[in-house]
Amino acid sequence: MADRDICFGSRSSSFWPLIIGALIILVGVIELLGDTYRWLNWDNVWPLIVIVFGLLIVGNALYKR
Repeated sequence: MADRDICFGSRSSSFWPLIIGALIILVGVIELLGDTYRWLNWDNVWPLIVIVFGLLIVGNALYKR
């Protein structure tokens, strides 16, 4: 194992940590900007998140095929 891998961890080929991180960032942005932009609330955004998440799963399944 290289010193860099020991310190920072090895590179993962999984994209799930990226998805989880992006969702956490998205939650933070919605909470920050929710008062400024009235249209930016969970009632309007959560269906879009579900659709994007579904598209990522289908895209990943087709890519591995």
